[in-house]
Amino acid sequence: MSEFFSIITNTGLQKLAALPTGETLTLTHMAFGNSTLEPTADMTSLHSEQYRCELTKVQVDKTNKNNLVTEATIEADVGGFWVREIGIYDEFGDLFAIGKYPATYKPLDSEGTVKELGVRMILRVSNADSVIVTYFRGIIDGAANTDLDNLTFAGQQKFDEKADLESPSFTGTPTAPTANKGTESTQVATTEFVATAVAAAIEALMGAAPDALNTLQELATALGNDENFATTITNEIAKKANIASPTFTGTPKAPTAAAGTNTTQIATTAFVTAAVAVVSNAITTAVNNLVGSAPDGLNTLQELATAIGNDTAFATTINTSLGNKANKTGDTITVANASPTSAYTVRNIKAQTTDPGAGSSLTTGQILLVYE
Repeated sequence: MSEFFSIITNTGLQKLAALPTGETLTLTHMAFGNSTLEPTADMTSLHSEQYRCELTKVQVDKTNKNNLVTEATIEADVGGFWVREIGIYDEFGDLFAIGKYPATYKPLDSEGTVKELGVRMILRVSNADSVIVTYFRGIIDGAANTDLDNLTFAGQQKFDEKADLESPSFTGTPTAPTANKGTESTQVATTEFVATAVAAAIEALMGAAPDALNTLQELATALGNDENFATTITNEIAKKANIASPTFTGTPKAPTAAAGTNTTQIATTAFVTAAVAVVSNAITTAVNNLVGSAPDGLNTLQELATAIGNDTAFATTINTSLGNKANKTGDTITVANASPTSAYTVRNIKAQTTDPGAGSSLTTGQILLVYE
C-alpha cells in the first residue's frame, strides 16, 4: 500500500452493499485530524479530529467510473493545526471513508500567514455510480465538473434547484450585493439599489420645487388640466397686443378721460366728441362775437373777401395807393406838363379866391403849386 491512501470504512462498505438499486447515499462533510496513527477500515471516527466542514464537490471521476472524487476547503480564518488524516461523513454522521494525508500545517493569520487549504480525496468503489449524491453546499466546478450524465435522481433534484449561468430564472427571494450609488455596469441591481436610484432621481427632478408644485397632480392642476396647455397659451398670446406700437383689431375700448385732460392718455370717441362740442360752442361764441352787429352784407368771410376785391395783399395795395396821395396840409404836389405864368407861382387851391402873390408865405390849409 502507498504511504498516503484512502479507504472506505467497514461502515461505508456495509451501506454500499445494502443500497437498493437506483437509490443514493448522501455524503455531506469532510473532517481533518492531526493524528499520526495509520487509518484502518474499522474506524468510526478520526483519531484526533480538528475541523469539519461541508463538502464542495462529490463527483464520479470521468476517466475512471470506479473512482469517486470528493473535495472540501478549509477557509482562511480556520487553522492552527496539522492535517494528517481525513474522513468523509454521510448525512447520518457515519464515517464513510478515511485517508492518510501528507502532513500539512494550516496556519492562522495571527501566525503571520493566511491561506485557504483545498483538499481532494479520491475513493475507489465498485458501485460509484450509486454514490453520486447531493451535498450541502452544492458547489459545482464548471471547469472540472461538466459530466452530468452520472447524476442520480436525488442528485438531479438538487441540480435542478440551481440556476443556469445563461439567462437564469430565479425563484423565492434572490439576493445579491447592492452596487454603489451611481454604478453603471452589468452588475445585478438589487431593490435597494433601485430604491436609492429612484429616490435620487425624484430628488433631482423635484429640485427646489415648492411643496405645492412638487407632484404631477399639482402641476396638472396648475395647468388647468389642459394637456394642450402650450398651444392654448400660444393662441391666447396671439390675441394680445404688443406694448410697443400695438395694432388693434375689432373695436378697441379704453376709459374715457375727464374733460380737459391734456396728457398721453388714450382719447376715446366719447372724449373727442365732448371736446369737439366744447370747441364748436367756443367757435360759435367767437363767431357771434366776431360778427357782432356787422351788416348782413359783410358778416361772412366771403362777403369780406369780396369787399376787398379778393386781394390777398389788400393792405399793401392800399398803403401803396396812399403813398401816391398828398396830404391836405403841408405836402408839395408836382403837376406834370403845367405852364406857369411869371406872375403867379403859388396858389391857394383850397379857397382859390385869394392869391397870396409871389414871395408870400403859405398858411394852414394852403398848398404850394409847382409847375414844370
